[in-house]
Amino acid sequence: MPAKVCCLLMVLACLIVLPPLVAQQGHPLVGIWSGDWGTTPADRNPVVIELNWGTTTLSGTINAGSPDAAEIRMGTLNSKNWTVHLEADGSDGNGNPVRIVVDGKLENLGSPNRTLTGTWTRNNSRGNFKLTRE
Repeated sequence: MPAKVCCLLMVLACLIVLPPLVAQQGHPLVGIWSGDWGTTPADRNPVVIELNWGTTTLSGTINAGSPDAAEIRMGTLNSKNWTVHLEADGSDGNGNPVRIVVDGKLENLGSPNRTLTGTWTRNNSRGNFKLTRE
């Protein structure tokens, strides 16, 4: 095979393989986030949040697939300082209403293992949380 043809095939192969390797993952908040929240270091509760991004708002579900799943009814992002505010209403699995308010800050923005940390309020209980994007 002539050297020019071989070189052309190599360039074409690179053009086919390279875009998926450098493609962005989309909006930094979109995806599944898992971690825990609690009122003390000993009192922790596992949590999973699925977040989606509209053009200006966040939506999704807190603890999707569980009896106490709560749809996010309000979600905002301040992209100047990467802070997030989420509000959700659900139930505790026994039919009792639960209101959840999450205020957090996105950290390690450029990392695939970025984190979201801050304050978690569930009804009258207030604590902290840490979530990592899966």
